[in-house]
Amino acid sequence: MSATCNICGGTKFVPGFNDRMANGLGPMCATCKSVERHRAIRKIYAPLKPLLKNWRVLQFAPDQSVDRSWFREYVGSSYGGRNSMNMMETGLEDASFDIAIANHVLEHVPDDIRAVTEMLRIVGAPGVVHINVPAPCFRWETFDWGFADPKANFHFRSYGSDFPQQIVRAIGDVVCASVVSFDSVTDVAEIVYFFSRSPRTLESMGVHWAHHGLPVTRLF
Repeated sequence: MSATCNICGGTKFVPGFNDRMANGLGPMCATCKSVERHRAIRKIYAPLKPLLKNWRVLQFAPDQSVDRSWFREYVGSSYGGRNSMNMMETGLEDASFDIAIANHVLEHVPDDIRAVTEMLRIVGAPGVVHINVPAPCFRWETFDWGFADPKANFHFRSYGSDFPQQIVRAIGDVVCASVVSFDSVTDVAEIVYFFSRSPRTLESMGVHWAHHGLPVTRLF
């Protein structure tokens, strides 16, 4: 049975950027252009639909990982676009949104602690900040070289498994939960970190994930 994209239903997959393969397979859906992280994250969000219908979301660097129609309100911020926002200083009011999403964005930001602090501010005390960064489980410690390196896709740092600990230690008064999901096309795993000042909010999300068999770990 051929693999199916859980975002658009497509069944044809091709190499990704720069002819990238994943586990020997083409990771990009030829129809919707999603790659493995988008499909894995979509599996994390599907169980949350009963919650999302009442939530306002701000997504930095919009991608296919979430279905915009699932939210009460959706706003996307694209770098260099009409609605471009500085993640470290958005200019938005406190508690303007219920959740802020950033997939493969934080590594491009000069001050990641400032950025996460800002996102926590704009989602308010009961809100949630979703962070997904490239392969944090393949390094023991985060290495920050302090500049946007063109040889590393203009990243400022490479995150390690200490990433959530660094965030919680620097900001304080914040809880983190991690969720692991596998792309059904390439079998590649993705980990998403959810930060909030409200343990109750993360607990309510965890109930939905548990009912759908997604492993959830409360880290701090």
